[in-house]
Amino acid sequence: MRRIISIILLLSLQVMLLLPVPVRSDDLINLSVRANNTEPGVGDILQVSVVADNFPGIVSFGPMKIHFDASLAEYVSVELGDDISSFVYNVTKDETYVNISAIDQYYQETGNDEAEPYEAQSAFNTDTSMVLCTISFRIRQDASGQIPFWIEDPGDFISSNGSSVSTSVDNSISVTISNKVSSDASLVDLRLSDAEISPAFSNDVTEYTATVERSVTDVAVTATPSNLWAGVIINGNNNLQIGDNMLTIIVTAQDKKTQNEYHIRLTRKESYVPENAVLADSVGNSFTFLDIPKDFDVPEGFVQKIRTVNDFAVPAFVKEGFASVILYLYDGENPPGLYLYNEELKTVIPYSKDLVYMQKSNVLIKAVIPDGVDIPKDFKEEVKSIDGIEYSGYRDAEDRFVCYMADEAGNANFYSYDEIDKIFIRYIPVDRTAQKAYSALLTVFMIITALEALFLIVIVIIVHRVLSHRKNPKPRRV
Repeated sequence: MRRIISIILLLSLQVMLLLPVPVRSDDLINLSVRANNTEPGVGDILQVSVVADNFPGIVSFGPMKIHFDASLAEYVSVELGDDISSFVYNVTKDETYVNISAIDQYYQETGNDEAEPYEAQSAFNTDTSMVLCTISFRIRQDASGQIPFWIEDPGDFISSNGSSVSTSVDNSISVTISNKVSSDASLVDLRLSDAEISPAFSNDVTEYTATVERSVTDVAVTATPSNLWAGVIINGNNNLQIGDNMLTIIVTAQDKKTQNEYHIRLTRKESYVPENAVLADSVGNSFTFLDIPKDFDVPEGFVQKIRTVNDFAVPAFVKEGFASVILYLYDGENPPGLYLYNEELKTVIPYSKDLVYMQKSNVLIKAVIPDGVDIPKDFKEEVKSIDGIEYSGYRDAEDRFVCYMADEAGNANFYSYDEIDKIFIRYIPVDRTAQKAYSALLTVFMIITALEALFLIVIVIIVHRVLSHRKNPKPRRV
């Protein structure tokens, strides 16, 4: 009896091994396509969404081939579903297909092959229906009949543990092109050039808000109608006033009767300084940008403009041909004030008319002579007034004035003041040893030359007397 039971169990096990193993629903993704309009008109935007019935921790999918008829519809754009906003996608297209691949960027940045495999729940996971992507098509002007759409190849769906997840695809859909005059007065896209609208755009939402910096006086508005022949009129986007402005986008449908209005309450800030605008210098000190008061005295030749500093558009005083700009900053401790900023050196120096000398193309700052630095020889202490500012320095017998100063990089030295060009030039002491030796040699040479001349004169006199005596000899006495 036992032998019979063993034979029956063995046969049952063999039969079970031969039978196919049923696929669990968690390991299968059913894909389908859906259209937002079953009877679009000529010129309309038709949106076709790819829907998955679940998403078990997928970190990449594709390339997915979605078929369409390019003779009837023109590809416009693609957007991923809101649930997978961390994904980035790549789109290629030809006359018949739109090919979409997507990968979870966050997962790729945090995971790596050497680390422990991520569990499925570390990536986005849902067992409910969701939109993978939405493709927008424009119905062509001469289109008619029906347009079919289907997923020809779903591509590979890879989960976070590296395994491939099985997929199935539902039948295609077909939409009928309507020949009726369109009454669609909606938008499929609404954007501003210098601001984000809130809430996020939706064609059934007509009221929005946005904020721009004070430096912005005009904004470009992108308003794409759902129907190609709908008219769009934009008002209020130029000559923006400080405070509240109202932008109105009027959409008139192809039937010339149906209208829809979208409104954007746009606020232009009172401050010229963007929120959280900060600046760090080369040694890590942090400064906060502030609006420049109207009554501040700035150096001659500097004018106020909006400059991009540390990726922020901020007010600054600039001068043509001058590397540094003047900013109004707060260091967190001292009262706010003007600072010189050199973008190349990343230096931030407090500006004071009494301490800083602004030359034609560079900056010099009064400095204290440190211990161990000798005052130039033969110079005596003196105070000189330059452009109404007192400079403590030294003057020599040749009327040269020098003072101790530093450049923006912190390199300090003595500088001499050029009275003609009105600039400071780095002072380089002249070594007069060679000059003195040359003067001594020249003196000796002059003395020797003078002695030689005197000797020649004596010789000439003697020769002259001898010759005179020969020509006119004196008579001898007898």
